[in-house]
Amino acid sequence: MNAVEAIRLHPADSVVVALRDMAAGARITWQGGAQIGEIVTRDAVPLGHKLSLEAILRGCSVTKYGAPIGRATTDIAAGAHVHIHNLASARAGGRS
Repeated sequence: MNAVEAIRLHPADSVVVALRDMAAGARITWQGGAQIGEIVTRDAVPLGHKLSLEAILRGCSVTKYGAPIGRATTDIAAGAHVHIHNLASARAGGRS
């Protein structure tokens, strides 16, 4: 596997955080504790932004830090960039 390019902050998280800018179609390695995985990005993902580890249906919770941070405003595919265009934040008045 490649060097770790994204981190999962909690085992229950549905997203990882990008440790670098990522191009669409890149196969990246993520790590969360002892767990290591790979995923292909569907979109470009900027440094520090979220990337979905799994398909998340519209209206379902997005989990980061082991807690829900908001709800998907559209269906989000595994490997997709997760941000204000597809997430209504639970903490910022509807923004992520």
